[in-house]
Amino acid sequence: MATPNALTNLIQLASNVANAYTIALYAADREEGTLTLREQLTLSSHFNSDGMFSIGEGILGEVALTREPRMEDFSGESKIELEWYTAHEEIKGMLVVPVVRRDLEGVLVVDSKESYSFTPKLQKLVIGFAEQMAWYLSLEKKNPTWIDGEPADFQQMLKWCRFLTDAPHRKALCERFMHIPRALIQCDATAVVWFDNDGRGRITHSKGWKHGLKTLTVESGIGICGACLDSGQPQLVPNTLQKNWILFSEEEAPEEFGSFMVAPIANEKRMQGMVLCASRSPRALKKKDLDKLTLMTAFVASSLDKIESKLDSSDFILKPNQKTFETSKNFLPIHITAFEEEIIKRNSPVSVVSLRASNANDLLPEDKAEQLDSLFDQVSTYLANEIDHLKLFIRYPDEGLVLLLIGVGEEEALLLEESLLNLLSEASFTLGGIPWEGEFDFGLSSFPADSEDLKQLIEISWSRALLPGEKTHG
Repeated sequence: MATPNALTNLIQLASNVANAYTIALYAADREEGTLTLREQLTLSSHFNSDGMFSIGEGILGEVALTREPRMEDFSGESKIELEWYTAHEEIKGMLVVPVVRRDLEGVLVVDSKESYSFTPKLQKLVIGFAEQMAWYLSLEKKNPTWIDGEPADFQQMLKWCRFLTDAPHRKALCERFMHIPRALIQCDATAVVWFDNDGRGRITHSKGWKHGLKTLTVESGIGICGACLDSGQPQLVPNTLQKNWILFSEEEAPEEFGSFMVAPIANEKRMQGMVLCASRSPRALKKKDLDKLTLMTAFVASSLDKIESKLDSSDFILKPNQKTFETSKNFLPIHITAFEEEIIKRNSPVSVVSLRASNANDLLPEDKAEQLDSLFDQVSTYLANEIDHLKLFIRYPDEGLVLLLIGVGEEEALLLEESLLNLLSEASFTLGGIPWEGEFDFGLSSFPADSEDLKQLIEISWSRALLPGEKTHG
């Protein structure tokens, strides 16, 4: 029997992120046309642990055949029958994704009794874990010796990846990359690059370099990092042949390295960052080292939203595409009333701050929507790292951002509003690569002073942001 450690750890990580009732991985046998349970973690006593399913039949089989994810909302269903249970369970939401590397390796199913739907961010996280499971299953087929035990460092690899994804914020994540265990990767220098919305990379953390890197930028087509940016693929130079390669920028001071590698931190939409490792010795870094670094950055990319916003798996940053909450499918992964019961009805203070771009009319009409998206993405990322009590962001409507602050009373919120004004006046934002000074109006409402209804609190806060001269209570 294959070792349980690697896949079990992956299943546990994915289950924690998704708050799953059941999560199960089924391995595919394409010759036999079957799906067989490989790993699972469930709270159900009715889980069918002996189930074997045919590719092309049922929910699991259809996903295996089409290789397309399937998501279902059962909140309005009175009774549903799911093939991985032997009896009825009150499941409210389900996500089934194919586990694919170069070919089909299996199917991963996640269901929940708490979530009515899986948010786009949560879908990306689950798909990211499925990709890591596919990586493991495909390598297992190539290395039959894994049947008697995983590679000696694989369990340590997963433990380290868990440590990376547990980072409370991006700064801590970067610092952890500076201390990759030498038992995993032996290198003499490390650097972490993050990309701004304009596509330019900044080196935020580095270790082991003779010269400073803070002033350098990474751009398309320049150096090994530029090649990684353009291709989206990891890069390895096992032997520099004593030549001076450009790593980051044409402005960098030469460093004597014998080998180096870089792996991207990227999702399906954009390059978020990358990690570069270098060694003074030629052939010190090999393909297996690049595979390890790529696994680390893939884990980080899968959970980067959680890391950047300092929120746990039950939190979210949302951008509804409708101006009313009733018609917005992305407003909350749980109903508003359920959210109120969990947060507001505990009699814990809650404050809602609306932030409106009052000079949005200065933007060109044809580019306004796209530029506002870019602006509020920057504002959200910036504030998430500055405000400890921030629970979620909501775009409302086109020109605004709503901040929900948990455990913050009215007086504290008034002081925080002043801090927000100072923070935003000091921050630098860019639109199309050009610095832009945003002007913002604020509106504040609080529970229980203004309302006990979350929707009303948001509307009150937003209406106050629209009133000139009345940007706070009273």
